Amino acid sequence: MTLSVSARQLSAGAGPAEATACEGLDPELFFPEASDPSHRPSPAERVALAVCAGCPVRDWCLDRDLEECPTTYQVVGVRGGMRQADRRALHVQRHGVRAPYRAGAER
Repeated sequence: MTLSVSARQLSAGAGPAEATACEGLDPELFFPEASDPSHRPSPAERVALAVCAGCPVRDWCLDRDLEECPTTYQVVGVRGGMRQADRRALHVQRHGVRAPYRAGAER
């Protein structure tokens, strides 16, 4: 999966003025193969999480991602300092929406 714009471009205008930690990096870095939610982050996820850890707009990035994804199946990759599994759980907590393809999910 690739991003069509950088986080810096996404933040232009209504977003924060600070530079993003991911600016200029390969977007593929933020789309590692997702680890099982019950396991620790994979080595590839840890690399992306390390980039996010030092980002001044991490919280804004996470909030924007959670607001723009109407369902959990659209939450992919590492954004806002959280891996996919953790953001999906947070999305369910905030919005009460589960991925439609998951066993036992409400349709």
